[in-house]
Amino acid sequence: MKGFFRNVSPRRAVIDLWEVLGAPSEYRFVGMLLALAVTGGIFYVMGQQGGRGLPRPPELIYFPSLAEGRTDAEILAENREATAKARAEAAREEESAERIRQMYRAVGNATGIDADKAYEAGKAERAAIDAKIEAERKALLEKHLVKNPVFEAEQKKLQSQAGSGSPAQGE
Repeated sequence: MKGFFRNVSPRRAVIDLWEVLGAPSEYRFVGMLLALAVTGGIFYVMGQQGGRGLPRPPELIYFPSLAEGRTDAEILAENREATAKARAEAAREEESAERIRQMYRAVGNATGIDADKAYEAGKAERAAIDAKIEAERKALLEKHLVKNPVFEAEQKKLQSQAGSGSPAQGE
């Protein structure tokens, strides 16, 4: 057993390597260059792989709408503005979708397909979906609405302005 470990010792391996490298051979330099090229190629490919450390932590962006010191009236005004902006965007999207539906309707009518029936069915289906969504929104609001006297006073003021003929702001 002792003879086995003498043959596989690291010291003996280094001596054998030195003898092989030192032995004259016509392929010695070609073999060394190939070994260096393969080893270098492996390390080059490994270096091109990603994974250099941990990613940077995300930057936190705080919303200015959550700034301290805002009054309820300012909050309501900002909410009305945001709601008006969202409704305008939804109206633009619906307008674009309606133009596309009209184009498909014209193509269908031109090719002899009864596109009017499909258009009316789709219109009724969209109206039913919109009514369902609106009912769910109202139910959710009623369930979670907190009594806020400032908000209610603002709503009454807006309703009285709308009733007297002045335009309501952003609703």
